[in-house]
Amino acid sequence: MDFKRLLQWMYYLQIAFFVSGIYLLFVYILTSNTKRIQVMIGVLCFNLIAIKLMKDRYKI
Repeated sequence: MDFKRLLQWMYYLQIAFFVSGIYLLFVYILTSNTKRIQVMIGVLCFNLIAIKLMKDRYKI
């Protein structure tokens, strides 16, 4: 497996984590779990920045 292919799979994995994080955030909103909502928003923002940086840096 070459480096470009590995980066593509890592990119897809990050997108999958982002989508599952949005689902978890939705569950936390429905259960009114305010402490976890704040943490999950931070994690999703960090993940979104990481996705953007990876896409820009490696031209995926």
